[in-house]
Amino acid sequence: MIPHGRDPHQLLDQAPLLDAARDGPLDRSTLQDELDISRATAYRWTSALTDGQLLEQTAAGYQTTGAGCAVADAVSRFERTIAAADWLEPLLAQISAPEFTRHVHLFADADLHVATPQNPNAPIEPWLEQFASFDRSRSLVVAGCPPKVTEQGIEHARNDVDFEAICTPLALEADRNASKNAFDTIASADAPALYTHPGLPFTMGIIDDVVIVGGFDDETALPIASVTTDDPEAREWAVDLYRRYKREADRLDVTQMSTGL
Repeated sequence: MIPHGRDPHQLLDQAPLLDAARDGPLDRSTLQDELDISRATAYRWTSALTDGQLLEQTAAGYQTTGAGCAVADAVSRFERTIAAADWLEPLLAQISAPEFTRHVHLFADADLHVATPQNPNAPIEPWLEQFASFDRSRSLVVAGCPPKVTEQGIEHARNDVDFEAICTPLALEADRNASKNAFDTIASADAPALYTHPGLPFTMGIIDDVVIVGGFDDETALPIASVTTDDPEAREWAVDLYRRYKREADRLDVTQMSTGL
């Protein structure tokens, strides 16, 4: 139930006025010119928003209230979510976890990489670029690592490069089955920190300032799409998500792994 009875459709139309008036009082004629609306519309909108306590009238003009700023921000998130949902459709076809879909607006301006017959490894290329050299790398791994990423992991392990990864048991099993020698080299090295968690929502990497989210085919584990961004808000979201799963994860026991997963 919405107690205030405001019309969401009208608020979507009127949100630009709330944005325009949030940094300082503006009179109706200025709002009319800035928003390219008619005098009648400017009068109708300012009256309705003032009555709804989203706008306040001062001697200098109209100023957006705290509630009005909250509504304007919500409309902005909604518009960015719609844009992101359209842009990231190939990735969202593989990822429906609410941990991602509820924050998809953070990726509206991200770079999308989609596998094609001409370049089936396009979603992996950002991983290879970022994982080649870094100051800090943390990952959630749901599917087995692609061979080229594993090769980089082996090199880092042999060079005592610190990195962290939380893997599902299925991902660990897939990596071990793909190459036991490669798996043992990484798992037994001192520098990498490996953890296991059975309920990871999707594959994600936080490599320095870059966030990567990957979507893989459920049956073949082949990469379908990935998205990359260095947006600070997206990174903050990713770090919080990683920390949540790390608190619930178990450190990988290599001795136990030797007897099977």
